Amino acid sequence: MGLHMRLQATKMFCIFVLLASVLVLECPTRAKARTTHQKWAKRPKGTIKTIKGDTDIIDCVDIHKQPAFDHPLLKNHGLQMQPGSSKFNNASKFKHLQAWHKHGECPKGTIPIKRQVITGHPIIRKNRHFSVPAASTSGHQYSIVIFNYASASLQGATAEIDVWDPSLAIPASDFSLSQIWITAGDSSSFQTIEAGWQVYPGRTGDSLPRLFVYWTADDYTSTGCYDLICPGFVQTNNIYALGAALTPSTYNGNQFTLVIEIERDQGTGNWWLFLWGTAIGYWPASIYGNGLLGTSGASSIQWGGEILDSSGSNGFHSLTQMGSGYFAEQGWEKASFVRRLQYTDPTGSVLIAPSQSELLTNAPAPSCYDYQFQPDSSGQLYFYYGGPGCT
Repeated sequence: MGLHMRLQATKMFCIFVLLASVLVLECPTRAKARTTHQKWAKRPKGTIKTIKGDTDIIDCVDIHKQPAFDHPLLKNHGLQMQPGSSKFNNASKFKHLQAWHKHGECPKGTIPIKRQVITGHPIIRKNRHFSVPAASTSGHQYSIVIFNYASASLQGATAEIDVWDPSLAIPASDFSLSQIWITAGDSSSFQTIEAGWQVYPGRTGDSLPRLFVYWTADDYTSTGCYDLICPGFVQTNNIYALGAALTPSTYNGNQFTLVIEIERDQGTGNWWLFLWGTAIGYWPASIYGNGLLGTSGASSIQWGGEILDSSGSNGFHSLTQMGSGYFAEQGWEKASFVRRLQYTDPTGSVLIAPSQSELLTNAPAPSCYDYQFQPDSSGQLYFYYGGPGCT
């Protein structure tokens, strides 16, 4: 081999080594970026064990030191470990384990709390305006079904909601959710119990659909928040973490549903949350003070979807998706749905499925997000809803 050829070979070898070195060094750097871009809050007080999952950090916190007991109305609260009696608490096995369980379990006597991600974005309070928002900055749009009762005496409700991962027009500040609302009161005394799934990167740091609960005792003015971020909801279960990621359904494929049951305990007045038939915890009656949810019951149940459009168009010109991102007429395996539309009667003992004629609907922007009722072969009513948004 001549000198020129040897020099060329040496040059090519060096370039190859250099490229190989860059490739070898670059892969770990990118992998590291995927796992370290989030800034995590400090672990909560009372943490006994920490579990680092693929997407979440879970802190196992002493059940008696959980955030709920920092609420001034819960300073002397007696922890209720199980509902007095329930028609829902019937799960023999935990069939819907969350992904973090691959990396460990929270011991008995603790509850799993998802470590908060610091995103730097303000968290938008939810609101209750199930109609065209009056303020140009409100930005909330809905496609919901409503059951109203003559008095504030309903004792619970159920919902089975399929889970999707809708895309957002402005990920930093939009959100999309599907949930059940249990409400009572009006104006400043408006109170809610809420549960479902939500995609909200500005709050969670990613675009995964996540389990959430919410509440307010004063029309979203100064009380209430998501999950266990502020004192209020009392968790008793050591298996399910509020705020943890859920598996989304696939278009024309597997459907993953979130089964939610909420029931007022007839002895204590606390409102218990069940997921897939398992008692998770409760909204204490005392956080609602002398309001209707604290003293008697609910007057209205709503099921369906909500989006927040932060562009200023009130959701009439947003490509933020609701539900699956497809219109209701697409139906099974394509459009988002809620089934098991039921409420618990004033005696607290009977579950009733309202007829379609007893239900009201509200979709202020039907060209963006619509709805449709469809019964299945057994007669069970499905409420399909959602859409791709519109420009």
